[in-house]
Amino acid sequence: MPIDYKKYPPDWDETRKRILARANNCCEVCGVKNYSIGYRDEDGEFIEVENSMELEDPHYPHKLIKIILTIAHLDHDEYNWDVKDERLKALCQKHHLGLDVNEKKKTDEK
Repeated sequence: MPIDYKKYPPDWDETRKRILARANNCCEVCGVKNYSIGYRDEDGEFIEVENSMELEDPHYPHKLIKIILTIAHLDHDEYNWDVKDERLKALCQKHHLGLDVNEKKKTDEK
């Protein structure tokens, strides 16, 4: 998910750190930890891989992903620089995309 930091306030890095700390560095929907490595099963649940042998095996049966938490604007207004913590949430890629899917459809239709 590319981010255009020109749309965000200059203190966004501090805001991001604060929201991640509030969330215990986990997705506020599913609880997956930031920088976890694993895969999503057929139900979309994240399964963390801790065994380094699995990480190095080129024939491992699952596509491994790394979770990078993002900070979501719950009101979809990244231009509003009066950022209040209650309108932000730490989310994994899956849940951030799910939150934004309808908003993205609106902008794609324009």
